[in-house]
Amino acid sequence: MFKDQDIICISTIDWDFLWQRHQIFMHRFAQAGNRVFYLENLNPNLEINRMLITKIFARIAKIFFRAGAEERKAEANLTVITPFIIPFKNRTADFLNENIFLKILLFYFRLKGIKSPVIWTYTSTSSVLKLINDLNPCFLAYDCVFDASLHPGSPKDIAISEKKLITAANLILTDNHYLFQKCKNINSNTHLMPPGVDYESFANSQIAIDAGCFSNIKKPRICFFGGIDQIRLDLELIAFIAEKKPDWSIVLLGPVIKTDISCLKLANVFLKGPVEHERLPGYLAEIDILILPYKIIPFSKSIFPAKIFECLATGKPVISTPLEELSYLKNKPIKIASAKEEFLKSIEEALASDQEEAKKERLKTAQDNSWAKRLESLENIIRETMAKNKKTAF
Repeated sequence: MFKDQDIICISTIDWDFLWQRHQIFMHRFAQAGNRVFYLENLNPNLEINRMLITKIFARIAKIFFRAGAEERKAEANLTVITPFIIPFKNRTADFLNENIFLKILLFYFRLKGIKSPVIWTYTSTSSVLKLINDLNPCFLAYDCVFDASLHPGSPKDIAISEKKLITAANLILTDNHYLFQKCKNINSNTHLMPPGVDYESFANSQIAIDAGCFSNIKKPRICFFGGIDQIRLDLELIAFIAEKKPDWSIVLLGPVIKTDISCLKLANVFLKGPVEHERLPGYLAEIDILILPYKIIPFSKSIFPAKIFECLATGKPVISTPLEELSYLKNKPIKIASAKEEFLKSIEEALASDQEEAKKERLKTAQDNSWAKRLESLENIIRETMAKNKKTAF
């Protein structure tokens, strides 16, 4: 494990809405005595809108006073950085970001006394590669959790820049077999690190929630939790279930991300908004069935839902569309349904009869994939990789 290092984590997500994987790793690095800087939301947006323009001018107002970045302490040794960049992708934005704003960010890190840090990145745009190169890392890790080249919102040059990152990285982690093989073909220092779960929190939830939260939502309650976006989620499938079963309540927990949700404006669909991860087990304790209604498109080959073992840890039935990665789960703890009618029937069957043996299998699968076991594996991987580390450059 890293010790007494400066670690800069480059992400596409704000710290407050972070995947557990990001937070668990960064917490562990900070607890080990490293100085960790989490660089949030450093990603381009291909759509320009009024909200984006407002955000840009708000940050411009602070740029001359805070060296191009806002910062806040998340915990001891862990600082969250909100940099100023132009958050959309075109030649002009790239030029200004790389030649002005990222250089100001580099100056910020120099003021902090950071030289040759460990870089842990979740993103691979050309601007990020420029920043990484300027930071001159002593160790470069790429945590690859989705196929950027297949994502509809990615920049056109992402395949080129990502290949450069994969080639140069000292360590690559992937959360599914598809990405593992893709990266392994380019860089042998690639390891499979699926998502994990805080098993005790989800399996034995004693977390109280607002008593009125579900007072107007009758049972049975069918739930999806996570980001609501039309790129990954089959919103039509959700609407189909709600329309066919008006006596069921469809509960959606999570932020709506740049998505038209007009098809979900039905009397028995309840969008509850984001829920703090610490409180999520309490909400799920009130749910009957958990669903994973992902679209099956080329991009979905790289999807292994980070929530999968959290779902299983509740012990409740889980119904999913046929994501490729789910075929690797042993003993079939999740019910897979391809067609809309089959998905609906699977929910009906789970509500009518859920076998105790099936519940035990779900709990065991979750327990075997705890974050404690993941972190133990991560420490061994980092230790072995650092032993043969060679400084790299693009």
